[in-house]
Amino acid sequence: MPTAESPARHSGFRPDIEGLRAVAILTVLAHHAGLPLHGGFIGVDIFFVISGFLITGLLVTELSDTGAISWSRFVGRRIRRLLPAAVLVLVVTAAWSFLVVPGLRRRDIGIDIAASAAYVVNWVFARREVDYLASDIRPSPVQHFWSLAVEEQFYVLWPLLLIVLALVVRRPSRRVVLGALGVLVAVSFVWSIWFSDTSPRPAFFTTTTRVWELGVGAMLAVALAGRPRPASPVRGARVLGWAALLTLVAVALLLPDGIDWPGAWALLPTVPTAALLWVGWQCGGGQGAGRVLGWRPMVWIGGLSYSLYLWHWPFIVLGEWTADAVGTILPTWGKAALAVASIGPAWLSWRFVETPVHHGPWLRERPRALLASGLALSLVGVLAALPLLPLRSPFTTTPPDGVVVVADLGAATVVPGRPVTDVDDPGWVTPDPLVAGEDRPAADVDRCQVDHAATEPVACTFGDPEGTSTIALVGDSKAMQWLPALEVVALDRGWRIVTWGKSACAFAAAPAAEAGVAYPECDAWNEAVVRSLEQDPPDVVVTSGVARSAWVGESTERELLVQGYADRWQELTDRGVPVVVVGDSPLSPDDLDICAARHPRELRRCTFAAQPAVAGSGLQVQQDAVALVAAGSAPQAQARSAVELLDLTAWICPGGQCPVVIGHVAVHRAGDHVTATYAKTLAPQVAAAVDQALTRAPQ
Repeated sequence: MPTAESPARHSGFRPDIEGLRAVAILTVLAHHAGLPLHGGFIGVDIFFVISGFLITGLLVTELSDTGAISWSRFVGRRIRRLLPAAVLVLVVTAAWSFLVVPGLRRRDIGIDIAASAAYVVNWVFARREVDYLASDIRPSPVQHFWSLAVEEQFYVLWPLLLIVLALVVRRPSRRVVLGALGVLVAVSFVWSIWFSDTSPRPAFFTTTTRVWELGVGAMLAVALAGRPRPASPVRGARVLGWAALLTLVAVALLLPDGIDWPGAWALLPTVPTAALLWVGWQCGGGQGAGRVLGWRPMVWIGGLSYSLYLWHWPFIVLGEWTADAVGTILPTWGKAALAVASIGPAWLSWRFVETPVHHGPWLRERPRALLASGLALSLVGVLAALPLLPLRSPFTTTPPDGVVVVADLGAATVVPGRPVTDVDDPGWVTPDPLVAGEDRPAADVDRCQVDHAATEPVACTFGDPEGTSTIALVGDSKAMQWLPALEVVALDRGWRIVTWGKSACAFAAAPAAEAGVAYPECDAWNEAVVRSLEQDPPDVVVTSGVARSAWVGESTERELLVQGYADRWQELTDRGVPVVVVGDSPLSPDDLDICAARHPRELRRCTFAAQPAVAGSGLQVQQDAVALVAAGSAPQAQARSAVELLDLTAWICPGGQCPVVIGHVAVHRAGDHVTATYAKTLAPQVAAAVDQALTRAPQ
């Protein structure tokens, strides 16, 4: 068992820094364990500042003493300190995931583990966050490795920048180094504010939005490098220390929900952390807030913080997967219990892996061998992920004769008002329910459907490019999901299909909202699409959407969206453009693919009730908006170009139940959508509604 005194024999040891690490890891653990710390994630920001401070202190000292920096020796020290324990956790996580995680989710985890071993996983998560259709995916058991990836990327680039600086300016002064750091911090901070505002989900993970936090600690290290600790602290230092510590606690407890992070908000933990590092240098570890931070239990926790950080999250996430695998539900206190249980392997890892390798003499003076060992360890992490990558599916995706006629499957087997025969084992099913999330329309997020930050619409053409009738498909992904149905009949009917799609954006004349906050990018996109439709009017507009409310000041309001839908559709009908509103499809459980993987021969266990699924969708809002248009239209206008609602619930959830498979077709995919294949089987219903609308269009 380590003690607070044992590290003190090493020169420069600061118990207050270990205590600050303890604050960081305890906030992270409490947050992940489900305790009411809204800002518990600030522990990562605290770690960033500490890392920037300590690492830069070593680099600047070496630069000052020798006029140069050995990049290979620096990286070698990082390998000894970080890599062995990290790879051990990745290997254990891979083995555990192989046993308890099914299907496509297992493959996703394999990709994450491989990226974690290469310290680029933060970019994988940032890319995944751009795809809001992936929002249903459970957290990765290595999601916490994103912060380690950010630090490692900083550790690789920052020494190289200092080396270049030393080549340009012989023995650069403190002012020169601070100037270079200041530019880096300023650029990253400005970028962080902008990117966090425009793309908050990926911004959380990217290195470019986090460099300034490490840079804050680095600038403090440069400012203090080579200066002796003062005999007595400056006036007010102890008060500043207490204020900074209390601020960290207050931010962890009281940070409001729904803010864009990091951005300027991240100043709240980074500045107090830097202040505590400075106060600790001024006052020593035994005065003021340093007395609390230097308390022996805090020092012990701080020393264990890296191992605790590595182990706690896989325990929590894979503990939930394990409970699911054995057919039970983790109790409300389960996350906290798993977080506490992770202390055991964390201590074993610290005692028998992290500490011996970090402080042992092995390879310390052999930088080339150490670099080779680091590459080998990373390769071990990548190899551990390989068994997770192949998709082992229990489903057959083709009939015995190998011929799939989509027009005869799926919704074609449904008689509205009658329940379908819900079978446990359909014999074969297309697409594979485990990868149904990949069965998307051609107008997808990374093509024609623009992402959250975009304001300029993109028009894509499908069907018959020389068609005599133009069908505009407009809205969010719940509208784009009907493109396959339109494409089935487009060539025969001479339809030119133009899509205008934007993620989570309702095509309505009302201020947009997403996740309970304003969505101004959607408003700008709406205006641009309307201008485009005015310049080149289509023959029919087909639309849909998942939204249930619009933005009003500081809240959302359902009736405002109803009016906004009605106004937008009335604008089109007033210009002689009929509108077909395809009712929002029912909400589906997030884990249908998991259920199917667990029960491939008992698929009825995965069927869900239609009533709550429909109630949670945007269908009722659309119904009210269509009724509002009808109520406000003159009889002759109604006859000419009314707005019509196509409710497909009876074909998606026949008889009040929503099966996973209907007529050998997997119905649902992630994000409460239907699969592209099932949408194709609904082509007769969608085409009939468009045909009827075309008869009402002005000739």
